[in-house]
Amino acid sequence: MLQSPSLFFSTADLQLARDNLQREPVKSAAAMLDAPPGEPLAKAQALALRYALRGEREDGFAALVALGELEPATDGAGLSAHQQALGKLATLAMLRDLPGGDAALKDEGARLPLPLPAGDALGEFWAAAVAMARGCLLDDAAHLDRAATSYRQAIDQRIHPEGYIRGLVDMEHKRDGAHTYQRQLSATCALALIAEMALQCGVNLWTYEKRAVSIHTAAVYTHYYYHFPERWPWGDGLSRVHTEAAMRREGAFYELVNRQQPPRGIEALFAEQRPLFCAYAGGLTTLTHGAPRPKKRRRWKLW
Repeated sequence: MLQSPSLFFSTADLQLARDNLQREPVKSAAAMLDAPPGEPLAKAQALALRYALRGEREDGFAALVALGELEPATDGAGLSAHQQALGKLATLAMLRDLPGGDAALKDEGARLPLPLPAGDALGEFWAAAVAMARGCLLDDAAHLDRAATSYRQAIDQRIHPEGYIRGLVDMEHKRDGAHTYQRQLSATCALALIAEMALQCGVNLWTYEKRAVSIHTAAVYTHYYYHFPERWPWGDGLSRVHTEAAMRREGAFYELVNRQQPPRGIEALFAEQRPLFCAYAGGLTTLTHGAPRPKKRRRWKLW
């Protein structure tokens, strides 16, 4: 069962953010809360995070209203139905102590599983992320087990030792580089979110690996080609314009990855992209995960 104030951050993460509100990169991220994006889901989540951070109930109620005004997402154009569902659940998780918040959360969490288009490999990753969210929020072992099994199978069978995800970038008939890179990034995002949600429920999937392959293998691969798009082997035409746009859209999960196992050279990406925010990819993660954790003091012994 989820004990944290969010699907993606703990009480300690939130307090660390409060302690660093006057320091970068948290300072710039916190400023986004006072000028939230116009996109409805992002606006709702920013308001919910303001409530979690500052405790002002008006923000929480405004977030519930904003969620109620959301139009259903449709697969195939922009935000998918699974991504919207995950973003809504992540937002409601921060509002569950408000009057009406817990009921709204249970109603959203109990909805029937969203259908998947036939052969939608990427959709399967996001469906697993939604299942993990429902499992955490509803204390549903079946959803948790399903999502954790999907995650482990992805590590075991789908992530190549080089880092690309089989069946997503290597199965395209019309290989457009921008499209295949976005698919790789999005699938890696979904897996990272599953690992972080599991962690908030007391299960550590971040360290799961098979033959030295893990979620970090895919994250390092995608990060490398962010900087060197001309070397991308899965289609033509990928450029920094494309990789930067893809990272702005779904790259917020890299703050979560960085907290667990920083990819080499990640500071350059952060210098270009922070503050990172995506309503369905971890939230305003530069605020919740951008501050380094305090280093443990060494205890000197005389013998």
